[in-house]
Amino acid sequence: MKTIIVLTILFAIGIIILIYKREDDIKKMLFSFFILLSIIGLAIVGNVMRSIMPLFLAHIIALILSYGGLIYYVFREQTQWILWILPLATIFLYIIIAWIGNRHIIWFF
Repeated sequence: MKTIIVLTILFAIGIIILIYKREDDIKKMLFSFFILLSIIGLAIVGNVMRSIMPLFLAHIIALILSYGGLIYYVFREQTQWILWILPLATIFLYIIIAWIGNRHIIWFF
C-alpha cells in the first residue's frame, strides 16, 4: 500500500513537470504543487482519525477524489474546489465529534 502511495505521488509530480515543460505555465505548475502538498499534508494529519473508522474511510475516499481532481486540473485546467475541500471537511467533522465526545460543551454535562 505504501508503494502505491509513493508511486501516485511520483506520478503526479512527473505529470505536473511534463505539462509544465509542454505549456510553459509556471503559475499552473506552482498551484498544482501547492495542491499536491496540501493533499499529502491532509493525508498525514488524517491518520489521527483512525479511532473513528467510518470517518477515516470517508477521509481516505475524499483524499482519492481530491487527487483525481488534481490530475483533472493538470490536464483540463478546470479547478474542482469541492474535491479539494472534502478532506478538510472530514477533518473538521472529526474535530467536532471529538470536541462533543470529550464533553467540552457546557450544555453537554
